[in-house]
Amino acid sequence: MLLVVLIMLAATGLFYAAATFQNQGYDWTDQTCASMPSLCAFPHVVAIGAVATIVVFFIMERIKS
Repeated sequence: MLLVVLIMLAATGLFYAAATFQNQGYDWTDQTCASMPSLCAFPHVVAIGAVATIVVFFIMERIKS
């Protein structure tokens, strides 16, 4: 459970950082934004997806116990 939360937060941070540093000379940001341009243009979509995934996992944990 904790691993899923950390992975989703890391993905959100990755796209926010890539969107911020795009076209400033960092190869990893240019590669990330070239492969997924819509997620770099709208990193808040990744954040919303991360929050939704985390909420679903918390609900599933609550139902299971």
